[in-house]
Amino acid sequence: MTVRTLPGGQTLEAVHRAARDEGLAPALTALCGTVAADRLPRGPGGHGLYAATTELPAGVTEVGSAGLPGGPVVMVRHDGGGGAGHQDAAFGLGLVWLRLGLSEWLREEVVAYLQGRTVGDGNPLLQQQLLRSAVAEALLEHLEVRAVVEGAAPGELSGAALDDLQERLTVADRSQVRMLGASGYLSTGPGQVAYVSELLAEAYPAG
Repeated sequence: MTVRTLPGGQTLEAVHRAARDEGLAPALTALCGTVAADRLPRGPGGHGLYAATTELPAGVTEVGSAGLPGGPVVMVRHDGGGGAGHQDAAFGLGLVWLRLGLSEWLREEVVAYLQGRTVGDGNPLLQQQLLRSAVAEALLEHLEVRAVVEGAAPGELSGAALDDLQERLTVADRSQVRMLGASGYLSTGPGQVAYVSELLAEAYPAG
């Protein structure tokens, strides 16, 4: 397998692993520090999401924050409007890898949740056919997205293709959150990661 790298030698898989194993903030730090070391990436609307430890320059206004596994993140607006950061091919591809890692982490949380709760006969919820099928569908979506990005270098996928992958991850995440029941919609629950992940795709459209 060819190992695809971002500028500076950071592998795309390393950004993915950071998101899956450490959380969004460490993964964002790795991605932004590699592909945009001299600037903060911002979307066409002037919005951006960064680890809370990021030093924000003048002209950037914080509009929200979220405490997530791995550390808090902040949502900002660049007073000067949108920039070219959203068009950076390496950033766009790396962002798909990052969100894939978060979605895989969410799948593990869902499996643990369903395995730890039982129905009337004492069997785990995970043994119910509909839920097992839903988990399998999420896994299949993850494998299909990975199959596309694993063989791609920055610039090889169009903006429309990257946005389509982002949409597939968003749909998968929404399905996974529903399997968590009410806990999936708590601000302190795993669903918050899915929500912020979706904001990433909205802030940085590739097309």
